[in-house]
Amino acid sequence: MDELVRMDEIAKDIRYGKPAKETEALAPLTKLQENWLKKRLGRADFSEAVRLNYYIGTALGNRQGDKYIAESFKTISGQILEATLHNLEYNDACKIVSEKHTVKLPLRVNWGGGWSDTPPICCEMGGTVLNAAISLNGELPVEVTLIKIPEKKIIFDSRDMDVHGEFDSIEELQRTGDPYDPFALQKACLLACGIIPAEGGRLDEILTRLGGGFEMHSEVTNVPKGSGLGTSSILSAACVKAVFEFMGITYKEEELYAHVLVMEQIMSTGGGWQDQVGGVTNGIKYITSKRGLDQQLKVEHIELQPETKKELNERFCLIYTGQRRLARNLLRDVIGRYVGNEPDSLYALNEIQKVAALMRFELERGKIDEFASLLNYHWELSRKVDAGSTNTLIDQIFLSIEDLIDAKMVCGAGGGGFLQVILKKGVQKTDVHKRLKDVFQDNPVDVWNCEIM
Repeated sequence: MDELVRMDEIAKDIRYGKPAKETEALAPLTKLQENWLKKRLGRADFSEAVRLNYYIGTALGNRQGDKYIAESFKTISGQILEATLHNLEYNDACKIVSEKHTVKLPLRVNWGGGWSDTPPICCEMGGTVLNAAISLNGELPVEVTLIKIPEKKIIFDSRDMDVHGEFDSIEELQRTGDPYDPFALQKACLLACGIIPAEGGRLDEILTRLGGGFEMHSEVTNVPKGSGLGTSSILSAACVKAVFEFMGITYKEEELYAHVLVMEQIMSTGGGWQDQVGGVTNGIKYITSKRGLDQQLKVEHIELQPETKKELNERFCLIYTGQRRLARNLLRDVIGRYVGNEPDSLYALNEIQKVAALMRFELERGKIDEFASLLNYHWELSRKVDAGSTNTLIDQIFLSIEDLIDAKMVCGAGGGGFLQVILKKGVQKTDVHKRLKDVFQDNPVDVWNCEIM
């Protein structure tokens, strides 16, 4: 009887929002407790199902708890994928409409609401994000090219990853979910766009109807790995956009976002939706979603007064750290703190959505100084969500230019890659460059040229 009372106590802790790390330690589950868990999971909603395994895993601790925590994350990805797959439809009417088609996309910088776009946070709270598309060193670095070929096969070529693959049967193209597959992204794109069915079919018949085989070339040029500028998800968006246009599939902007979401879920990346929305169209975007497993995005393009955009571009500065974040468990750590109801994390994740809305308000009023203050506050909140977003080098970089800037923030999850700052009025980017070179000398820490599109 005590065994079941202990399990009921865990369920009560979840219901009342008690942090998982405050739950009493648990001995290895007995058969009776395992049966209780199985029955409870059978009738639990999404939120409880995720937390039951997480809380039990935390209470068990060490290796014994790892399998339950892993099951918690599996529940998140599995249920979201199931909710998303109803959007997957085979398109048996499209045809190749050009011999060659290229799509080039910018990168994105995140300003407000980062992490609120990530499952299960967005599924339970809704998401609110403000971000912007940028060029880097005068270029749009994300590029996908499709080329029609007479052979009945599909060729994938990724120059920056140095991989090449040719497929003349459909079965291999339909195998997804392997994180080590070098062509996971391209396969997911063809499935999400309905070019090939999820199961069955013959590739030669499909390519005959399309009008030929094709090559898909994809690359991200002159952007360091782990940049924090959303390259992986924006590449997904570029693939979907290129396939739609190459195959003559008409689409609205929201349909493009929806198909990229499906594609990302097929790949089981576990990431959010802000990167692909940030890079697939130019400008500053205010993106929101309501609660629910099947995320429906509302994207509003923010129009700034010409003088505001000019001042923002003059004062916005991108700095490369020369480091790549190595924390492999980043997503698991951040989501774990949220699922585990840690107060600091819950407060910050709620607050950053408010900050995103206020940032939009100030930018539309042309108040760059007020926007800078909010960016600083967001940086404080980001460190509550993920302490690993900063490190000694990042702290040193910010400290070395403290008298030149009004605001500071990491790009993406931080911990490496690029940093973003808002300069004080009258300070030039060359001033920051000179200071960084004086302090860091031969280190690759430096200003990179960018422009908000």
